[in-house]
Amino acid sequence: MGGMVAAAIAIGIFIVVFLVIFVLILLVDVFIINPFEVGCRRFFIRNLNEPAQIGNIGYGFDNNYRNVAKTMFFRDLFTVLWSLLFIIPGIVKAYEYMMIPYLLADNPQMTKEQAFAESKRMMQGQKWKAFVLDLSFIGWYILSGLTLGILAVFYVSPYVNATHAALYEALCYANPAGSNGFTQQADPVNSPFRQENV
Repeated sequence: MGGMVAAAIAIGIFIVVFLVIFVLILLVDVFIINPFEVGCRRFFIRNLNEPAQIGNIGYGFDNNYRNVAKTMFFRDLFTVLWSLLFIIPGIVKAYEYMMIPYLLADNPQMTKEQAFAESKRMMQGQKWKAFVLDLSFIGWYILSGLTLGILAVFYVSPYVNATHAALYEALCYANPAGSNGFTQQADPVNSPFRQENV
């Protein structure tokens, strides 16, 4: 009988510790990692056309932080909820929401609804191509695993992020970089979401 009580107490402690750790990880993700993600996306977007400043990484903290944190939280939440249904809808939605951090990096004043709608519009008809693009990095990820992640830190992650930034620019403006099939009708002059260089 005493062993069952001790086991119940141990399970209760484990559940409480697990929940506390989960909440802490969630808070760090929402309030620190997601704004950093937006800042990193801004760095890579800027780096396409000009030398980017390392200060761009803090952009998500300096410009409409609450909106950035809220929008990115909902992106993660919706992706997880779609993934709970089945894996495939979660993957499809992850690609549908793929441009949200880039849109916020360009214009942090964009509302959550605008960011979701614009990302959906940009990725319409492009999700499969983006998925195939990501599949092209599998060899690099395998090499990264063989180097215990060292290659990922110094080469693969920057390479993938720069490629995704170029994809964003191609989808946004259908510029010559988009001649690889990632083109879409776009009107950059009348786009209500693009913010001029600040």
